[in-house]
Amino acid sequence: MFGLDGPDATAADSLGLIRGVGESVAAFDEARAAAEGVELVYPPEEIHDVAICGMGGSAIAADLVVGAYRERLRRPVTVVRDYYLPGWIGENTLVILSSYSGGTEETLTCASQATERNCLCVAVTSGGKLGSHYADEGVPVVPVVAGLQPRAAILRMLVPLVVLFDRLEVLPSMTSDLEEARATISSSISALGPDVDESGNPAKQLARSLQNAVPLIWGAELTAPIAARWKGQFNENAKIPAYSSTLPELDHNEIVGFAGMPAPLSELAQLILLRDERQHRQVHRRFDLTRELVESHVGNVLSITSEGRSALARMLDLVMLGDYASLYLALLRAVDPGPVEVIERLKGRLAETGYGRSADPGA
Repeated sequence: MFGLDGPDATAADSLGLIRGVGESVAAFDEARAAAEGVELVYPPEEIHDVAICGMGGSAIAADLVVGAYRERLRRPVTVVRDYYLPGWIGENTLVILSSYSGGTEETLTCASQATERNCLCVAVTSGGKLGSHYADEGVPVVPVVAGLQPRAAILRMLVPLVVLFDRLEVLPSMTSDLEEARATISSSISALGPDVDESGNPAKQLARSLQNAVPLIWGAELTAPIAARWKGQFNENAKIPAYSSTLPELDHNEIVGFAGMPAPLSELAQLILLRDERQHRQVHRRFDLTRELVESHVGNVLSITSEGRSALARMLDLVMLGDYASLYLALLRAVDPGPVEVIERLKGRLAETGYGRSADPGA
């Protein structure tokens, strides 16, 4: 029997990755030290706005930071998931080039544009062209440990953003928030790790409830990017379809579609509400009322509320739960969470045609 506790859990490659999450405290410390140690030559007063360029796991780190601190940001901040920088980005824009591999083609294209525009560039990467070519051009580089799946390097990509925002005064002092966040990670590992039996492990219980389900994950404000993180982790680690949406926007469109959900999907759908005690009062009401309106059209509804004092701690509390649950679900499904074969096939097909050329000569 394939399970989550005891010897059966060693039957999948998942276990090694799950235990690897336990290294997150060390990852947190290493990432913080790396970001604090890099030399920054830009006076904070030169920075008028900020753009963070990245894709996938590198971009979600930016979304999480911006979502957690949207009310405390001292500069406008945007996340760019594209080949092109917006036209307003210029010499007084801090451009953070976030690519775990250092070879993400969208981010490298933005890097070329940013340096041409004389932007205030900083790179966060484990190497690749971003870590070599642009370092040679004078771009400060926050080094990240290589050899991980980008989605498994979330702390190594997220913590440097917080530290950089602190050092460059995009955010007020983050010292206490970083300390609480570190403690939150340690507590999560103790509560959610593989050595904790399913009977007392919320991540294993969540994975069990999703074993034959399609997760529909809702977030709002601080939890909106967390919902997107959960969705991506279930997609890539557990190899299942999962979908995320944001309140209050979904109340203006998506809510209508539940009444027409076909029976097979309705039975499989499990709605997960990611809540935060500091969400706007109307958001709390919307969560409650929207749940009442749609719960008869889904198989199950689960509400989870973040814990912690600082925004960073509350965010990481839910991120850790989702990460563990997605890996435990991979274990239950007897799939290896590491490979993302369809993404690699896509990259291979793109490489066949060469950068910037159409696969169809007549197009």
